[in-house]
Amino acid sequence: MIIKRAYKFKLKPNQEHTTKCLQFAGAGRYIFNRGLAERQKAYEATGTSPRYFDQNKEITQLKEQSETAWLKDIHSQVLQQSLKDLDRAFNHFFRRAKQGRKPGYPRFKKKGQGESFRFPQGVKVEDDKVYIPKIGWIKFYKSREIEGTIKETTILQEGNAWYVSFSCEIDIPSPTPAPINEEKAIGIDVGLTRFATTAATVQNNIQHIENPRFLNKYLSRLRYLSRQLSKTVKRSQNSLKARLKLSKLHRRLKNLRNDFVQKLSTEMIKNHDIFCIESLDITTLLQNSPKALARSISDAGWRSFLHCLKYKAKELGKHLVEVGKYFPSSQICSHCDAQQKMPLWVREYNCQRCGLQIDRDDNSAIVLKAAGMSVLKACGAALPKGSWEAGILRL
Repeated sequence: MIIKRAYKFKLKPNQEHTTKCLQFAGAGRYIFNRGLAERQKAYEATGTSPRYFDQNKEITQLKEQSETAWLKDIHSQVLQQSLKDLDRAFNHFFRRAKQGRKPGYPRFKKKGQGESFRFPQGVKVEDDKVYIPKIGWIKFYKSREIEGTIKETTILQEGNAWYVSFSCEIDIPSPTPAPINEEKAIGIDVGLTRFATTAATVQNNIQHIENPRFLNKYLSRLRYLSRQLSKTVKRSQNSLKARLKLSKLHRRLKNLRNDFVQKLSTEMIKNHDIFCIESLDITTLLQNSPKALARSISDAGWRSFLHCLKYKAKELGKHLVEVGKYFPSSQICSHCDAQQKMPLWVREYNCQRCGLQIDRDDNSAIVLKAAGMSVLKACGAALPKGSWEAGILRL
């Protein structure tokens, strides 16, 4: 079985390396924006737009023109990858439009935002140094060994720091599927009051995982730095310093969230073989929620946590069952299966049929585990992907 894994390290570039990285990123941004503008003009004039191969041929012509002769100093793969990014963005745009979703038309790239460039080949790694074509050898902080075959290498800037990210393919033996044993099953209900409530084993042992709320801890500092940035003159040295301070704090928040979900998902993967989770439409939640609630949802990092669980479970042959986003896990009684309305502000489940009194999240975690186990034990044997009628997927 071939899996994909990314390895990200912080670079230690000198001034010459930094200048060249900025040149490469700027050239990629120029080609992307030029290609996007060309597609827009062609569509307005003829109703059709050029494709990747048509625009790729123009790169050679641009290098021969005096105004853009500076592109000769840039590796051709960097320019080609920018056009591939543009082509991929349009493919995603048309796919979402066809599906009836919000399309998200490709936007022009801005200088200083998400600076990066990519190589599909030609990059070499020796010990703690990486060779980047036309830039040279750069040292990096090698915190772990790189496994597999490097397929793509991306150089990206975050704040005033540069990073290298290797996208690798690793060939591992196909894992043996874990046995269907409820003693190793866990139901996971995510929330905001608590990050997650879990129900494990046949006895439905409840565990509450507290929400770290990283954003709340640094919100006052973020607001202060944002105000300081807004008071500076645009493109001045003070503006650059203020922007770097703000980006550094945002990067710290991102790293804290990532560290939390990685450690939590790894701990769960080690202790359980079956994971029963809920499918969340986080995009709709963010769009329909008040500002304060949407901010708390974004800070929680549910999507990252569930993504980590999915790929780690797949690599180890463990079972992950995902219920549909309309499955009423919080409305079903975990004791007698009765169903009743449960407004969001009601935090305790009081069953009108059997009289069960239980915390709302505890009840939901138990119901999620029971629904997942029913798929694995019953229709899961005949339908490997789960139950379509119940909106439950087996991944």
